[in-house]
Amino acid sequence: MPDRVVDTRLFRYALASAEHGSFRRAAAALHVQHSALSRGVRSLEHRLGTQLFERYHAGIRPTPAGDRFLEEATLGFDHLRRAMQRVEALQRCEHGELTVGVSLPFALLSDLFERFRKDYGGISIEVVESASAASSALVQQRRMDLAFVTKAQRPEASQSLHLRDERMVVVLPQSHPLAGARSLTLGDLHSERFVLCAEGLGPDIEEYLIQLMAKQAGVPRVQMHRVGLCSLINMVATGFGVTLVVGRPPCTAADGVVIVPLAGRHVIPVKAVWMESNPNPALRALLNIVREFI
Repeated sequence: MPDRVVDTRLFRYALASAEHGSFRRAAAALHVQHSALSRGVRSLEHRLGTQLFERYHAGIRPTPAGDRFLEEATLGFDHLRRAMQRVEALQRCEHGELTVGVSLPFALLSDLFERFRKDYGGISIEVVESASAASSALVQQRRMDLAFVTKAQRPEASQSLHLRDERMVVVLPQSHPLAGARSLTLGDLHSERFVLCAEGLGPDIEEYLIQLMAKQAGVPRVQMHRVGLCSLINMVATGFGVTLVVGRPPCTAADGVVIVPLAGRHVIPVKAVWMESNPNPALRALLNIVREFI
């Protein structure tokens, strides 16, 4: 039975021979020895169990079997060439895909992503909002490429990078008795109902409040809502409670709220987490941009 395992060079030899109508001219075009190319075509014919070319004094021409074989081989090489080009483009980050988890207001990362989109516009980015613990778990499961979180879980194969610390501020209804304060402490807010987002940064802020306020005035009253931050701020304006946000709120134009700084060092760290074993070239490109923003 003919050997079906074929060196791809032999396909190139056969395709070039058909194109040039001569083994000698094909060898010159491929910069190989004429004898090596001729032996290669004979080896291919032997492995396929059929004659691909008729030899005559003026050159060569494909047999009917050779015509069919070369037609299929050309299609195969076109697919192979496109596959190689696509892989090379992926390695150059000309296109690709990224899934990024965000556990804090996206506005804090807008400059970073604007730079990334400018440099790597061909990469498609899916942004998923979730709490820090959930984002870290999804990164470990390789369902996310990278996550921006406040607390980084550190399994052996993961990496984390501290970008910066962001200050927290209080968002109050405009009619609130403390709305005119220049700054507030958490002690000033011990009797308030805090409303927080159930996803994103909400669970981390809840944990922060419990750790600090429980020592001073008992467990804080916290109510979680499955809404986005803009909706939450509008809820504050209508009297649902007060909230804490990191950085400048995205809905500063919302009627009926005021923003008051928290006195003292009340900050939330911003960290990037990823798996070192993740081979996605687009992840490496994003990490290069992240490091520039530290």
